[in-house]
Amino acid sequence: MSLIADLIAMPTRRDRWGRYLVLPPNGAKAKGYTRATTIAKTLDDGGGLLDWGKRMTAIGLAKRPDLLALVASTDVENRRELNALCERAAEAGGSTVRRDQGIALHAALEQSWLDPESAQALFIDDVRAVHAALKAAGLTFVEGLAERIVVNDRYEVAGTFDLVLTDGTTQFIADVKTGATLMGALGFAVQLAIYANADNLYTQGASADGFDDVRDHMPVLDKSRGVILHVQPNSGHCDLHWIDLEVGAAALELAMAVRAMRKAKPLSPVGSSQVAVERVLKAFPGAHEVTLVSEAWRMWMRGRIIALIEAKHQAEVAINWPDNVPTLKSGKHISVTDGVRIAEVISMLEKQYEMPFPDANPDAISTLALPEWMPTGQVLPVDEGDKISQDEVKRINLAVKSFAPDAIKWIAQCIKEAAEAGLPINLTGKGGRATQRRAAICVALCALADNPVDLAVPLLEFELGTHLNGRPFGAAIAHLTIAQAQSLTTAASA
Repeated sequence: MSLIADLIAMPTRRDRWGRYLVLPPNGAKAKGYTRATTIAKTLDDGGGLLDWGKRMTAIGLAKRPDLLALVASTDVENRRELNALCERAAEAGGSTVRRDQGIALHAALEQSWLDPESAQALFIDDVRAVHAALKAAGLTFVEGLAERIVVNDRYEVAGTFDLVLTDGTTQFIADVKTGATLMGALGFAVQLAIYANADNLYTQGASADGFDDVRDHMPVLDKSRGVILHVQPNSGHCDLHWIDLEVGAAALELAMAVRAMRKAKPLSPVGSSQVAVERVLKAFPGAHEVTLVSEAWRMWMRGRIIALIEAKHQAEVAINWPDNVPTLKSGKHISVTDGVRIAEVISMLEKQYEMPFPDANPDAISTLALPEWMPTGQVLPVDEGDKISQDEVKRINLAVKSFAPDAIKWIAQCIKEAAEAGLPINLTGKGGRATQRRAAICVALCALADNPVDLAVPLLEFELGTHLNGRPFGAAIAHLTIAQAQSLTTAASA
């Protein structure tokens, strides 16, 4: 059996949202990569499609009086049932006919790349039209490069391209479109730009965890142009179009920015951030009292500043000092968050003036082994702090139980990942210890669970000072010190 036949026979492994399950480079487990077609639709104007859907629903209701009767007898507040009835009506109106024909035509074309005479009789004229159009344009199919999954690890996007064509010198990514029109060309450009600029060809193995998956080098593809093959089912006609992939690549950057913006919360009730803070403080009384840098940190930072002053860079320190942040000389309290801002300025000046590399942050001293995914110089916690009372443990457990089921499941998964990494953070049960450090991490998880999941990774990466690179979130958060965990809670709550 050929490689293409193998790929066709093997079902694509996806998560519950339909995303491709991909093992990231140096990753510990497979994760969902968003579909390229989903990204491609981000910038589309869906007005025409919405109008078409309404028409199909109306036609379906006219054809199916039984569905109309069900709609009339359904509670107007039962949105789920009404949505399901509208979908059934749209299907009755013919909304899925062209889609199903397009899927069947794709399958016939896929077979024809290896054997042009193998096409089903129903689509023989369409298949012949496609091959004739390619021949007239001087383009041929590149064997082994059809229906292949590709991945982009930067954006965590994956997709399956239709085929690769060549003019004998250059190879072009190509896609078959079977719609009535080619409206949405910008989306097509984004989709093909994702394929052409992917990091790897990706073959999913039999293992559910992704460890049998194989990454292969991408073929050398033209990054400026791709090909659209437009053939409508049972038309016996095919048009070829060049599509600008440079426009697609620029639109891809914009699409990803738009998706990030959509995850923001621009509208929230007055006082909502205070409610979040109060919830955390209720779960772990005293958390707000330990978000200040230690005296050891002050001495460590003072030494670095003195070194810059002695090197005659006192003016640069003063000019770049963070706004509204007390100086060490003032003796005022400095929060962990402000300490991070000070450290960023001092580190920048040390790098600029090639100062000696500073000692490790005393608030994060450790003797534990360094994980391979953390950079040299990153230190890990050993100070568990004092034991906390059982009343405090109960408060934390009650806080966890107050969340939605998905959030509780996420917290439990993080605790499991920490235990598997050899740094358990559970307060009770097997291996449980009710310590300040573990409690601070659990409270941080509660604060993170109250936010969109996509915020958790960047907040933790900022606190650790390193990228997780696909490593389990629970294993990473288990490395936090007490001060780091409390700083993370403050950031997440705010």
